[in-house]
Amino acid sequence: MKLYNLMMIVPLLFSLLSGASTMAAGKDCSQKGITCVSGGIGSSEREELQQQTGQYNFWLRTVANKSGAYLADIKIIVRDEKTKSVLLSTAMDGPWLFLALPEGRFEVEAHYHDNVKRADQIIKKLTDIKKGSQRQMMMYFEASNVGELNYQPAQ
Repeated sequence: MKLYNLMMIVPLLFSLLSGASTMAAGKDCSQKGITCVSGGIGSSEREELQQQTGQYNFWLRTVANKSGAYLADIKIIVRDEKTKSVLLSTAMDGPWLFLALPEGRFEVEAHYHDNVKRADQIIKKLTDIKKGSQRQMMMYFEASNVGELNYQPAQ
């Protein structure tokens, strides 16, 4: 009887564990026919996401200007540059956002809220997506106390 229970539990555990590793690679944020994944918190999640880059033609990273620290929880809006229609509106689940965009010219708008300064920053950039090409974009924000060490020596 114990062997039978073990035979039933092992496949269940394997399916749960294998599903957990794909979920760890980021959050699916697909909308309106735009395939999208966001994440990159921790080196293992970044490695898993990097393995998926071939599925996407636009890669965005959000970074603190002075320290170079990765930033998450950035609100992203992608608009068709001609029609100004919103193709995607999402909050990044990490510092990386990968999109599979159609051919065209797009405005990428990023909103960052600095909790320390209680200030909002908005950055807008344009990108052209051509068939068979891949584009990368970095957005830098003035972020208070991100990546800084507040070390005080013992007295």
